[in-house]
Amino acid sequence: MVRTKRNAGTGTGYNLPMARSNTKHKRCDVAMLVDAETGERNMSGRFVPDRGSTEERVLESLRARYPRVGVVPFGPDIAATMSELKRLKPRIVFNLTEWFDSDRKLDHAIAGLLEMMKLRYTGTGPVGMQLCRDKALSKQIAAAAGVDVPRCFTLERDERIENPGLLFPLIVKPQFGDGSDEIGKASLVRTERELRTRVRSIRSRIDEAVVCEEYIPGRDIFVGVLGNQPRVLAPLEMVVGSRKASAPTFVTYRIKHDGSYRTKWRVRYRRAVLPKSLLRKIAEFSRKAFRVLKLRDYARLDFRLTDDGRLVFIEANPNPDLTPHTLGRNVCFVGIEYRNLIPGIVETARKRYRSGAK
Repeated sequence: MVRTKRNAGTGTGYNLPMARSNTKHKRCDVAMLVDAETGERNMSGRFVPDRGSTEERVLESLRARYPRVGVVPFGPDIAATMSELKRLKPRIVFNLTEWFDSDRKLDHAIAGLLEMMKLRYTGTGPVGMQLCRDKALSKQIAAAAGVDVPRCFTLERDERIENPGLLFPLIVKPQFGDGSDEIGKASLVRTERELRTRVRSIRSRIDEAVVCEEYIPGRDIFVGVLGNQPRVLAPLEMVVGSRKASAPTFVTYRIKHDGSYRTKWRVRYRRAVLPKSLLRKIAEFSRKAFRVLKLRDYARLDFRLTDDGRLVFIEANPNPDLTPHTLGRNVCFVGIEYRNLIPGIVETARKRYRSGAK
């Protein structure tokens, strides 16, 4: 998100347009593109997001700033989606989609469709989406830019399960996974036998290559990045309050998606208290990763920080979750009020297009 002059009294650092009463022009200001499963059409044919959903919250924020906001569901009937977008003629599309036909690996195709339609839209484009989806390739690209990454190797679907020489322990995960899919305590393997067991377990459920990477002991650090300069926000860290030996030591699927599990282990998020030298390193690595992975407008980057100060890039999340409390109570992007975050993303994308950037 681009920093501009501060609005008086907001402290956000963004100039955002207020809603106008002039409705002479029929063109849609913002079309919010959402997954069809996130709501339903009412009697008048208007698509209504599910109550309490992220889509509903984003829509509320957009309507508070722009007079003409439409919601377009992206479903199996691509032609119908294209027709509705053409009818609305949006000045910009807020892309909130996460999958096509229940396949998250096709999220880049939706951005590609918007490109083909020559529509302006928020967030990362198809190239960046694909780069970040590949957990092995994204690390190679980041490493080439001077960002520290864990050593890793991949195993194709039918490839022999063999460690080429990395020291244990290792983390085993799907190469193209999303939202910590297939990541649990058993993902941490300490022996060749455990490696074979875990890879076979993943293969029994998904038809996908796996990446096996060096386990980095330490703290989970999450960094929000806004704008295309970009602006690196204050880092957050995950804290596990339980001291039991069986407590989780890294982010898993259940930590992300199971509230009772977080309560059991007293998982919470807080701003990371770090020396200035590490904050500078976080900003440096974040900007480098944002640039080389072709991210746009907003993203979240995941790092691990060892006790001796080694900062290691784990993955980048383009178009990350915009739930107001993604990382703890009322924390989505540190220091940005939610009512200003959503329209701020819109204005950032608009400025990017005005500058001629792709």
